[in-house]
Amino acid sequence: MRTHAGLVRCGACRGIFDAREHLVEGELSPAVAEENDDNETPHTIVPGIPAVNHAPTIDAENSASASRPAMAATTQTGSSQTNRRDPVIGVSAKTTTNLEPPSDERAHFEWKPGARPLSPWERVGFGAAAVLLLTALIAQATYWFRDEIASYLPASAPILARLCQPLQCQISPPQRASDLGFVGADLAADPAHKGLLIFTATLRNTGPRAAALPTLILTLDAVGGEPLARRAFSPAQYAPANANLARGLEAAGELEIKLYIDASPMAPVGFKVDHTYL
Repeated sequence: MRTHAGLVRCGACRGIFDAREHLVEGELSPAVAEENDDNETPHTIVPGIPAVNHAPTIDAENSASASRPAMAATTQTGSSQTNRRDPVIGVSAKTTTNLEPPSDERAHFEWKPGARPLSPWERVGFGAAAVLLLTALIAQATYWFRDEIASYLPASAPILARLCQPLQCQISPPQRASDLGFVGADLAADPAHKGLLIFTATLRNTGPRAAALPTLILTLDAVGGEPLARRAFSPAQYAPANANLARGLEAAGELEIKLYIDASPMAPVGFKVDHTYL
């Protein structure tokens, strides 16, 4: 009884109590001992604790398990707490316990080490690689968008032209079909030559910057509007001899077009003109 400071567990209800508070002087008579051995119904010698003949309930098991930390604490304190009633007796199954794992179990976890700091040479290498990649990206963007750059920055056009020579590329005005349109288009017969038609029109650039000269598409229509013939003219075929094809059509500029068309096998009565980039 001294081992656990007087705390014992009841064999019937599985409850823990201080046996020193319920000690009974004397010994059991042989008749009582034999009666307890013969009958199946258990008896108790402790006053105030009824005897039961059924299995312990869940609440009793939880109360017993929750009382173990209190019993261990009472055992360590010594004889100064032997006369204090255990407060765990009669506590319901909702008693909270400490769920934190023991400190020895934390030692089994393998923590990932932190990142190793870069050495000075590694930092220099990564910095040089970043500069080279950025330079390559700028060079590639300049090559593919050279026409747009020369259009927005006319002063850079000569520099870009020199850079294009080793790469066998050229600087051309950007293609802006939406900024171009024909005005004053006309198709008339040549009085001096029978069967010869003269097409005249003005190509105008309404955009804020220069645009490349497009391909002209002329369609001759019959009486019912059905197309009789259609032909595409490149800038070198319809532009005047003094036109600068490399510079294109300047912003708010105009280009006079005059074409001679042999339509002797046909008798067109109408036409359509359009432009596109091929």
